[in-house]
Amino acid sequence: MKRFILGMFLVGAVMMTSGCQQTTEEDPTQDNLEGPQLEEDVAKLPIEIKEDGARFKVDDLIQITGGDYSFDELHRTLEITVDEDHFYLIDEVPVLERNGEYLATDRIYLIVNEEDEVYLPTAFIEEGLNTPLTFSEEAASFSWFGPTEAVGGPPEAFNFEEWNADQMVAYLDFLEKPIAGAEVSTVSTHLPGAPRAYRNGFHEGIDWYDFSSGGNINTDTPIYAMGEGIVVRADQEYEEYPSPEVRNQDLALTAEYGETPEYIFDRLRGRQVWVQYPNGVMNRFAHLDNIPEDLNVGDRVNAETIIGYVGNSGTSGAVNQDLSELHLHQDLLIYGELFWKPLSQEEVREVLLRIWE
Repeated sequence: MKRFILGMFLVGAVMMTSGCQQTTEEDPTQDNLEGPQLEEDVAKLPIEIKEDGARFKVDDLIQITGGDYSFDELHRTLEITVDEDHFYLIDEVPVLERNGEYLATDRIYLIVNEEDEVYLPTAFIEEGLNTPLTFSEEAASFSWFGPTEAVGGPPEAFNFEEWNADQMVAYLDFLEKPIAGAEVSTVSTHLPGAPRAYRNGFHEGIDWYDFSSGGNINTDTPIYAMGEGIVVRADQEYEEYPSPEVRNQDLALTAEYGETPEYIFDRLRGRQVWVQYPNGVMNRFAHLDNIPEDLNVGDRVNAETIIGYVGNSGTSGAVNQDLSELHLHQDLLIYGELFWKPLSQEEVREVLLRIWE
């Protein structure tokens, strides 16, 4: 995971800024904060500077903004509401969802210490709240004028949960196939909603196997971005489960909980690339064998862009060093919700066949 290293250790009372902000003078008596402060529309947020960057307690931000948040200890997920904006993060996943759309940054990630205190990097304020920061040794300062309108997200009259198959096809038919020459599988276990007993959950996406989709799928098979969008996750530094035993420990937790916690679910997807398209549509490409070295978060892509190659990362086959589970897993979301949620299984088959017939 790429993490922002903040090189802002100050000498005396000089106050340095992030990005292209100018250096300003600051009263050193204001540096020793006992908590967040808001004076004349300028917020002072206590920060901690660690080896991997500057961070702040989410509790402190909420005191300034008047928002709210919840941290789910089982799933290790964080939901934050600030004014009209809603944010969602998963532990160990360097992707920020804002109002159902995913931001092209890898500087924002969830931090939970041993006392279960929840922190975020200061990049959350800069990029998530679109608010410039200035820094002192112990605080980050930013202008805060109160409630603002939501950034992005679905239109006010968006009624996705009431859509039928025709409406879904019309919304998604801009997407081309992820694998050239392959056919979308209609095998029930390859479709969304199929039970996954091994992790006490359900299949969330679409599987493309050689035996059911054709196309001579192997580790040399390229995966295409399917449409014009922007890369919001690219696992260049992915590390596989070190052993079957470690992976089985995660699966044992799913049995204990009776469901798959989100942070474990993400590990089981292996190496991933996520692409955000217009109108809230997003693809998670999972189990990849490899991705192009020059593919990075923020890159613009189109239907001809190769974003990776078919693999089995995250699966039992990967940790056992065989290709028994080689396939592409693809999750398709609309404003943060899985596309198939409003549809029956038959409607899901119909939508997929009509999009990629």
